[in-house]
Amino acid sequence: MDKIKIKQALINLEKYHINETEMNYSDFLSGNLLDKTEVVDNDDQSHHRQSIEISDQLEEQAHIHTEHLETINKISFEPTDIVGPGAIVSVNGRCLIVAVSKPPFKVGDREFLGISVQAPIYKELKGRKKGDSFTFNNQQFIIEAVN
Repeated sequence: MDKIKIKQALINLEKYHINETEMNYSDFLSGNLLDKTEVVDNDDQSHHRQSIEISDQLEEQAHIHTEHLETINKISFEPTDIVGPGAIVSVNGRCLIVAVSKPPFKVGDREFLGISVQAPIYKELKGRKKGDSFTFNNQQFIIEAVN
């Protein structure tokens, strides 16, 4: 399992999300600015306030992805046999990468799910090794591999 390829896939995903969010933010702003040369009524002001809330949400998304990118770059993805940041953990047939929260993504023909160290399941995984088992949400888990 090439952890450098998986790290690069995470980096590429975050860069894609940053670019996408920034383009959406820019497009949104260009279509929702008030024209101060025209008469602005209460309805226009209400729409403008809503636009500000949406633009703030888009800006926040860009910041989150930027923070994710910084986190990924700081993590060592060296081989390991203990679950911690940068580890790839096979649990009950699923591959988890301990880095940042990320919906399922593929590298080659394998699917991975990104989890952060704040994820509730990480508290159960942290420090464990191949062969360890634990219960989470009333479900039994067995760690099949740690890389």
